Amino acid sequence: MEETNQEEAVKAQEENTPPAAPEVGFPLSQPKPKGKSNKWLFVVIGLLILGGGGIYFFSRGAKEEETLPSPTVGGVETSTPESTPTATPANKKDISIEVQNGTGIPGEAAYLQGVLKTLGYSDIKAGNASSQDATKTTVTFGKSVSQAIKDEITKKLEEVYKDVDVKTSSTQSVDVLIVTGLRKGATAKPSPTATPKPTSSPTASPSASPTTSPAPSPSP
Repeated sequence: MEETNQEEAVKAQEENTPPAAPEVGFPLSQPKPKGKSNKWLFVVIGLLILGGGGIYFFSRGAKEEETLPSPTVGGVETSTPESTPTATPANKKDISIEVQNGTGIPGEAAYLQGVLKTLGYSDIKAGNASSQDATKTTVTFGKSVSQAIKDEITKKLEEVYKDVDVKTSSTQSVDVLIVTGLRKGATAKPSPTATPKPTSSPTASPSASPTTSPAPSPSP
């Protein structure tokens, strides 16, 4: 009986005891997945790269805007050419050439005229130089003649003539002036010598002197 009463007392005490309150605590932060952190890291790096590239192109564009704009013709932008030398004729037919015979040997100017025509030149005049005793060929180019034309004509003259002297002038009326000298293997034309005229010396002719006869004596 006593044991039964003790069990009932224990049960009654347990029933009257309020239930224990649940423990209250702060939730622990759970670690973020590594995939998301790496993604944000790449996003930040990409933004930094884009920002640096934008600053670079912006500063570069500002420098280009400071340069003078190219002129436009009919709405189309054209580049401004730098200072160019005097315009040179590109066509050989536009080159004016004068050939003067400086040796006195007939046909020398006409011969060189034909040689230059084989190179493609057509505006060629032939004549005689003021002096006819030249042994050296002289070629004078105008300043507007291109270097290619100078080299071609000079090379051909050096193939034909013994000695070639090259000059440049800004005052002559033709593009190329050539005074011919002696060709290779040719000799100078001998200069004519004056033939002395015979001189006649006058001879004295004898003059007849008159003779007088004596007068007759009177006869006694």
